[in-house]
Amino acid sequence: MNSSTTGFHIDAGGIPIKNPIALSAMAGITDAGFVQTNAKGAGLVVIGAYNLDETARAAAVEVQKRGREEFIEKLSDLEDDVFQTIDSGIDLIQKESPGTVVAVSVRSKNMEPLLKAAELLKKKNSILELDIHCRQPEFLDAGLGEALLKDTPALLEIIQNIKKTGVVLSVKFRTSTVNPVLAAEFFDAAGADILHADAMIERKGGDSGAVTKIRNTTRKLLIANNSVDDFDSALEYFASGADMISVARAARDDPEFIPYLVQKIGEYQNEVGWYNTPKHICKQGDNRGLAFCCPPVKYCRLSSKIEEIGFSPKEFTMLKQEFAYGTPLEKGEGTCFGSLVWCCKLTKPCFYRDGALEQIGLSGNEYMKLKHTLADRLVDKIEEKKIQR
Repeated sequence: MNSSTTGFHIDAGGIPIKNPIALSAMAGITDAGFVQTNAKGAGLVVIGAYNLDETARAAAVEVQKRGREEFIEKLSDLEDDVFQTIDSGIDLIQKESPGTVVAVSVRSKNMEPLLKAAELLKKKNSILELDIHCRQPEFLDAGLGEALLKDTPALLEIIQNIKKTGVVLSVKFRTSTVNPVLAAEFFDAAGADILHADAMIERKGGDSGAVTKIRNTTRKLLIANNSVDDFDSALEYFASGADMISVARAARDDPEFIPYLVQKIGEYQNEVGWYNTPKHICKQGDNRGLAFCCPPVKYCRLSSKIEEIGFSPKEFTMLKQEFAYGTPLEKGEGTCFGSLVWCCKLTKPCFYRDGALEQIGLSGNEYMKLKHTLADRLVDKIEEKKIQR
């Protein structure tokens, strides 16, 4: 399914992405050939990671000596230059998978190769992904991968210089090694366009709570990665605030997994109208979940949430009522609080809400789209509160 049928509106720094399913970079695996066999239909594919300078390549050679062959990138049979390999790989993907956006994961100690890659990717209408994720000791000793997080002035300079080229920039990092709120604040202020968060709890799988913290901190495009091995795990990340999810090992193990996710999320979007609907606030949802809250008439999770973001109960109530005025959400006779603006999300069974929707002739899909707009309005107000503080 394409975006015209599913209604996805995903923007990566000005580059439209047709659906929220991405292939994550896997060293030595995710090249153009892998994309053709294992990532059909993906909205975004990240190839690499590629070692752009001698420092990165020397570290990769040291990793190879202990049996990790995958960290030496595969160059084209006809080309021995990493930039030529990246160039031809993008061309092949864009030819064989039209509509799929390409990102390229890179490592370099020196700035010049990063800027060269940025200029190339900008011309290709592709995305540069800075690897702040690798934790192999040899790369860390060279000041690459996660080591960049220990020198934030240098990292800030790298990001700002890359952005001067005009390329769309993604940063991939692990939420288990850095405070996700501080990381989101830093990358947002530095100018990154995409935050690609490997949200992992060591030996316990995906950390959707970290995704929610990032979502409540930044409005930049957020990709959640780690332990996406079925549709439910993808939905968990979407409901926690992710704009997209990326798949790694599951795509390697099953060439049909990404096409399956693309089909499922398209069907889900057509059904509910808002594919990454947040959890309710009482279920630890991100700030967008305020669109589904009741009036603050008793002390509950909502009370602490609106206090946390700086709303008074009266202000919050008026904001939602003002939005509802003149829209179908203003109606809702027979619902708990007499207006659909206070009703829960469509995936939660409620015969009062459904009866009101039927009475006024509003489809569930249309209802959710209105709630989506309401959520955006509330987040706008939260941003205004932050600026005023």
